[in-house]
Amino acid sequence: MPLFNLYKEDLQRVKKPTDLWSKEANTIDHSVSTLFGPYGMYKMTESGEILISGKDVLDNIDLGPMAEPIIKSVNAQYEEHRDGTTSLALLLSRLIENTHDLKTSGLNIPVILSGYKRAMEIAIEETKKLVKKIDKNDFQALEEIIKHSLAGTIADKENIIQTIRDAILFLKEPSEDDVTVFAEEGGEGTEVILGVKLDYNRVRDDMPDKLENVNIALVDKLTPRKTSFDIKMHITSAERYSVISKMEEEQLRREVDKLVKLGVKAVFAKGEIDPRAAEMLARAGIAGFEKVNERDMKSLVKTTGARIVSISTLSKDDLGYAGTLDDSDEEGCVGGVCRT
Repeated sequence: MPLFNLYKEDLQRVKKPTDLWSKEANTIDHSVSTLFGPYGMYKMTESGEILISGKDVLDNIDLGPMAEPIIKSVNAQYEEHRDGTTSLALLLSRLIENTHDLKTSGLNIPVILSGYKRAMEIAIEETKKLVKKIDKNDFQALEEIIKHSLAGTIADKENIIQTIRDAILFLKEPSEDDVTVFAEEGGEGTEVILGVKLDYNRVRDDMPDKLENVNIALVDKLTPRKTSFDIKMHITSAERYSVISKMEEEQLRREVDKLVKLGVKAVFAKGEIDPRAAEMLARAGIAGFEKVNERDMKSLVKTTGARIVSISTLSKDDLGYAGTLDDSDEEGCVGGVCRT
């Protein structure tokens, strides 16, 4: 009786397992090539799922273990940039296909890799030569570049292109004349904001919701100070409690008066703002925001120029500046672009 073999995978059946790299690369090439470019077409699975990127396609086709390097590279590209997976899948698959052809013609792998490295260097050099400066008034050139950059993505829409164009034209490093702080995220549609947008509300609704030419203080907290050592106090009467409360209120009043004298219009605190201090701030026309996280405080430092200090040591040199602070429902954006 003749013998026969059972194979678990193609890998065990071929004479040269490395040939499977070319086979898998060819499958990937044919699967993603029609997605590529400004006029690329989406694909649809049998279940009706729309595939719009190289990663989507690779996640939905049967590939063997030899395709793992391409799959890992595409997944890493997606995790890092959320874009470019079609281009990368196509580039890698064709490089592997060409490697197979070159190897068949007699070249060894080190020579092929050396050639690829030199080709990459030449491509970078030639690309630098083709770089040219585009005048900011050349809307047509800008929109054409944006359209090609967005090709093959769901963002390839006219309003998105115009918004990105506006961002290129109007966004820049914030300066003290054009920093805008939007205190609460809201609204619908796409908008470009010149400055920083934070998801916080004023401590009290009767605080001003929109301010112009704003001196900003960044403090650790705005609460009654505690002593540096522990004291146990036994309050035995309402009168004595009232005395303690008045002492705290007087301390808070001095701190709020200090903010008023310094011309502060908005306070951002890492910790809490005492309700009594918040009422005083509201009466003085100062907006207060509390429990601002570390990341947002650093963002305020960078964009406003303020320093984070204790209220007791706060001076004019510690203050920052914003052209506008807006915690109102209407942000005054024109054409999707918010500017001061």
